[in-house]
Amino acid sequence: MFDTWWDALNLELRVFYGIGIIALLVLLLQLALSVFGGMDEHDFDHAGDHSSGLSFFSIRGVTAFFVGFGWSGVIALKAGWGLMPAIAVGMAVGVALMIGIFLLMTSMLRLQSSGTLDFSNAVGKIGTVYVTIPARQKSGGQVEILFQGRLTMAEALSRGEQPLPPGTKVTVVEKLGHATLVVEPL
Repeated sequence: MFDTWWDALNLELRVFYGIGIIALLVLLLQLALSVFGGMDEHDFDHAGDHSSGLSFFSIRGVTAFFVGFGWSGVIALKAGWGLMPAIAVGMAVGVALMIGIFLLMTSMLRLQSSGTLDFSNAVGKIGTVYVTIPARQKSGGQVEILFQGRLTMAEALSRGEQPLPPGTKVTVVEKLGHATLVVEPL
């Protein structure tokens, strides 16, 4: 059945169908591998955002181009258009899909966060002493605090004259070093 259908096609339709079918199979394979966690985007050109690893000429983008090129070329030829208009339509649709994929991936990457905690965002927040905080900025205390959407344990110091026992509500007044917080009781 496939052989008779394929044999009935002229050369132009065979080329467009071949490109469209192969590109669609590759796209479906990419989708399946992405769903099952086996594929990461590998870019091979320099026209994109290097910090995110995203490129305009990515594997997904090129595959989308060929899917659009092949199938829109088939549609144009089936509609009675000539070869050159079919190629032009295929190129236009392919480039549009490539741009669409690039914009979609770019907007999806903006939704990601690095997950890195910036302890200076804890200044001004209220927390609870978890491990007794010694007096006069001696180390060893810990505070439990919610910031950046996470409940976090952090090293804490107090400038006061009295140690702060567990359960004491405190306010973060300063960040020292990378992740040590200076706190005051409420």
